[in-house]
Amino acid sequence: MPTVVIDPGHGGQDPGTVGNGYQESMLVLQTSLLLRDALRRCGFRVVMTRESNTLPLPSGSIAEDLAYRAQLANNNNADLFVAWHVDSATSSDVNGVAVWIHPSTRGTRTEQWAQTLVNGIAAATGQKNRGVYLGDFQVLRETAADAVLVESGFITNQQEANNLANTNFQVREAEGAAQAICTLFNVPYNQLPAPRPDTPAPTPPTPTPPSPVQEQWPAWAQESIQHMIDWGIMVGFPDGTWKPNQLVTRAEMAVALEKLYAFIRQGGAS
Repeated sequence: MPTVVIDPGHGGQDPGTVGNGYQESMLVLQTSLLLRDALRRCGFRVVMTRESNTLPLPSGSIAEDLAYRAQLANNNNADLFVAWHVDSATSSDVNGVAVWIHPSTRGTRTEQWAQTLVNGIAAATGQKNRGVYLGDFQVLRETAADAVLVESGFITNQQEANNLANTNFQVREAEGAAQAICTLFNVPYNQLPAPRPDTPAPTPPTPTPPSPVQEQWPAWAQESIQHMIDWGIMVGFPDGTWKPNQLVTRAEMAVALEKLYAFIRQGGAS
């Protein structure tokens, strides 16, 4: 059977993008584990880059961690690499699901597979289908197999963020993706068994509430700080504070600059 490597983005000290009381790293992990289970149910060999809220390579830099994820896929002779993320935008109106591929794979089987995948997820969830985008992401560039990156929705859209945190919606995204992947490899899709009548419906996970911590930001910097948070470049500390007067370490600056570079490569806020 084919080998699929699933890569839930970010993790641990790297929460990814944040919005509406949620962190990307947790949302993508929950759905990725459901996708893992769905694909294994259909007979695939599935390798996860992480199965808990930690970085796959916690001792390395972000770039080293991303390289490790790609190498894990290469070492396992993956037939398909699926990175799972959620997106953000400066406008809270933006919503929908998209799949990204490396520019070098435009017009190839990878692009066709990406289109099938985004079509499957959108059909299963009723989300806006944003189609296929090109991006020079490290995990896509360094993975030898067909590699795609799913942006499963926008955390900055209140309704979509709530959906992304809802167990039933996560199941629909995962099953839609699994059914599409089965189509790619001509593997029969084994439907999720219906719950027994006496089995209670799963309880959606409790959202991470916005931090109750209130801190004063300098008036002249408030808009810029909010942009850094909205764009996922500098999201603050786990306790919900931003500590605007605290000195920045070289390690923190390296992570921020890398995120800024990736943000610009994706088109920035335009």
